[in-house]
Amino acid sequence: MEVLLTGASGGVAGLLAPPDGWRRTDRVAGPGIVEGDLADLMVAASLMAGIDTVVHLAGQADPDVAWPDLRSPNADVVVNVLDAAVQAGVSRVVLASSLHAMAGYVDAGASLVREDQPPHPCCPYGAVKVLGEALGRVYADQWGLRVICLRLGGVRERPLGRSWLAGWLSPGDLRRLVGAALTADVRYGVYHGVSANSGSVWDTTLARAELGYAPRDDSLAYADDVPDDLLRTDVVDPAQRPRWGLAHRS
Repeated sequence: MEVLLTGASGGVAGLLAPPDGWRRTDRVAGPGIVEGDLADLMVAASLMAGIDTVVHLAGQADPDVAWPDLRSPNADVVVNVLDAAVQAGVSRVVLASSLHAMAGYVDAGASLVREDQPPHPCCPYGAVKVLGEALGRVYADQWGLRVICLRLGGVRERPLGRSWLAGWLSPGDLRRLVGAALTADVRYGVYHGVSANSGSVWDTTLARAELGYAPRDDSLAYADDVPDDLLRTDVVDPAQRPRWGLAHRS
């Protein structure tokens, strides 16, 4: 399998730790990383020459930015990736979505959020992730492209705050999730990407059944050792703000 990883310089890609044989790209070149701006369709197509599968992690990752900063990296680029994949004969695209696509349910007080419920984004960032999922369905239906959308939670070595416990995704489980998405016999699907967190609101029934995802890590191991961030308003680093629902906007 020849795999292209986009957003290869990002934090999630670093924790994914892709095999040496993967082709890696980002807007800025680095060791083993090919420079390429996916906003240019011709560049996207050239990067996919000879590729079987694309793992698309590139995009604006700050959930607090406004639409002008989301449109190009999180909407237009997704279209380019899907178009280029079809043109290049790619068979599968794994799209990084986000739990923000469903966090409106958390705002409404839901005790369980299933993968097969209608999308309910909590913010413009979540809404544009829903758009990416919907585009993936169109390309799967019209062009036969396999599209697996992974609603990733907080991918860090450990949860950064109490609001991260339910939606934490450990690096090991990230690798297990992406590995399952690379081989599953699925034409199109949308799945929650979280670890086996005790008491989590995020259901992973479909990810387990359809992808064969088998998470092993549990944020409960850190529950007594994380800060209570639910009411914090002084956090400057977007990566450390509370997440998923009302907490992420506090």
